[in-house]
Amino acid sequence: MSTRLTTGTILAHDPEVLAATSAGLRAWVSSGACQSESGAFVAWFDLANGRRSYDYPEISGYALTYLAGQVSLSERERSAGQRAADWLTERVRTGKLAARDGWDNDAVYLFDIGMIAAGLLSFGRRTEVERYLETGRHLVSFLRDETRPTQSISPVARRGPQPERASWSSRGVPHLAKLVQAFLLADELADGTDKRVAARLIETIKRLQAADGRMGTDEDETPTMLHPHLYAAEGLWIWGSAAHDEDALERARMATEWAFTHQLEQGGLPRSVANGKQRGTAREQSDVTAQAVRLALALGLRSCAVDRALTRLIEVARGDERGLAIVYQPDSPDIHLNTWATLFAAQALATAVPDAEPISWKELV
Repeated sequence: MSTRLTTGTILAHDPEVLAATSAGLRAWVSSGACQSESGAFVAWFDLANGRRSYDYPEISGYALTYLAGQVSLSERERSAGQRAADWLTERVRTGKLAARDGWDNDAVYLFDIGMIAAGLLSFGRRTEVERYLETGRHLVSFLRDETRPTQSISPVARRGPQPERASWSSRGVPHLAKLVQAFLLADELADGTDKRVAARLIETIKRLQAADGRMGTDEDETPTMLHPHLYAAEGLWIWGSAAHDEDALERARMATEWAFTHQLEQGGLPRSVANGKQRGTAREQSDVTAQAVRLALALGLRSCAVDRALTRLIEVARGDERGLAIVYQPDSPDIHLNTWATLFAAQALATAVPDAEPISWKELV
């Protein structure tokens, strides 16, 4: 074993390093660095010029899920969550469901709606704010109508403008498995209807998985994008954990193990895999690395490969007095401290600490 891997293994098993890095990532989430004056969480913070990117509804939903899952909330964290939840609630009230304002023809993506709904339902229950819960239920009702069994599943809402771009997010289906989290959270507040919708969705996704565990993330077989591939695995894990579906859990394991077969030399995972077969040579992407680690730990798949990936997350964390954040693409000249990669990594590293409580399907960002 090389010195690099030996060092990596030591770092990945150092509880103080894991806990301190996770705490630093958590601190950054509520520091204001990744949140705009509107209350929205942004996609990234540019370390070179100190500028924030665009307000991002989907990622604001993720931040709410993350904050709601903490054992205790500081006043700063509660305030950060309330500002984001108020912003999202007002957007929905005024009919603004687009992924981003003024982007991609203002198309409405079901995945984004699901992540916003899950965040509002989780944070609403945590803070006991009815308007957050009501807005979350309204969004789940929207998803229920869009995924009714009389029509094929589309990643883009049929009621509204259609996207101008073609990618996995506008054409692929497997990543929609993660919508089950919103359906299951709403189901706990209702009569069982949404659990049936979730079950039907998961059965559709199961049929899309290849024998080796790979998820075809677009209509075209090449390349396989690992970010949505792992979203599909996360949805399978959420459903498997909540519904005690062993087949779904096994499929999540297969998808996670397949992703790790494309681990890069430095320990991270690539953005994509050509043909679903060749070893990953695309640019390293830290959100994928964090997703893979988090799922592996949730599924009890800790290994040397997982430890290498954990160490890589520690290596690509950057910060200042506000905390730590994860660089989106470590080999890019742009040092973008990415909000969702930071949220994923915070959960992954916290879960890796010895004797840590396992993550719940309700808490998964």
